[in-house]
Amino acid sequence: MKDSSNKVKLITIGIAVVLIVIICGISFIVHEIDRREMLDTNSKLQTDIMEYANSTQGKDAQNIDDSEIKEQEEESETEGEEATGEPAVVIEEDEDIPEESIIDEEQAAGRDNGKTTAKWQKEASENLSTVEIDMSRQMSEMRGYWEDGNMEAVEDLAYLPRYRAASQKLSGSVKYYYFGDTDENNRPSGKGLAIYADNQYYYGEWKNGVRSGDGMWIKYYVYDQNVKAKDSLYLQHSYSGSWSNDLPNGEGAEHYDFIVENMEANVGYNRNFIGNFKDGLYDGEIYITNYYKDNNIKEWSGTAKNGVWQSLGEKDKKGQYPVIVELTDKDNYQWVTEKENVNQGVNGLISAAKQ
Repeated sequence: MKDSSNKVKLITIGIAVVLIVIICGISFIVHEIDRREMLDTNSKLQTDIMEYANSTQGKDAQNIDDSEIKEQEEESETEGEEATGEPAVVIEEDEDIPEESIIDEEQAAGRDNGKTTAKWQKEASENLSTVEIDMSRQMSEMRGYWEDGNMEAVEDLAYLPRYRAASQKLSGSVKYYYFGDTDENNRPSGKGLAIYADNQYYYGEWKNGVRSGDGMWIKYYVYDQNVKAKDSLYLQHSYSGSWSNDLPNGEGAEHYDFIVENMEANVGYNRNFIGNFKDGLYDGEIYITNYYKDNNIKEWSGTAKNGVWQSLGEKDKKGQYPVIVELTDKDNYQWVTEKENVNQGVNGLISAAKQ
């Protein structure tokens, strides 16, 4: 009886163990199925996210490209501008240029006959917007005179209405007309002539689309007939010497020409600044000449650093410092206030590097 009871217990325990094993097996199988489904879901979700990101990036890239193309198209539609945004408007040489010079043509037409105004004075009825220009012919002739060193002829051309009309078309921008050597990207490189706004010109060496090397810049002044003498002092302003990064850099000379009849008597005007320049500013020892209405000349010297004259003594009661001394009279100085003593150099120069 006892043995039978033990067998029943063993059978019961065995059945229980088998049931537990079966239950555990079923649970494991269910868990594994759920895990695989979760992995598949996560994988699909991750794939969907990556596909969405890639598609979004593609759309953003397309939007950027479309925007850039639109900007370039707008630039190319603007008169005188190229899609690259280069400031140079390169003028091609015309093989059919008339043999007669522009100066001879003007004289033959009698445009100067009976003229009562000086060359730096505008005619009362002047309207440059109606003047016809031929950039290839004009720049070709001026470059020829510049190459020959005939600055009188360059000056004669610069004051003609058709040249001032060409310059006026560039007003308010750093764009310029260029005639000369170019590189493979059609940028100024080598030697060439440029016409800027505000009756400014440059002839000399270029590199990578900017003035670089030896060259000369000049501005020709033009005034209304009724302008006061004190407001129409300058005839020309120029710099010749070394350039880099589109600005005077290195050894050079800045020069002013004056309208003599508008100069005050017994007043010395600084005419020449000769020495070293840095980004268009005086930098180092500068030799200066003073010019008077009676043709008298005085010589001076000063030292500048990044366009700031270095003081040669204590300031006076007016807050002025002595910064330039006369070479033949060490007690005679030119004075300047601290507020004025900044950015001393070639003023008014049009350059993309200064924007």
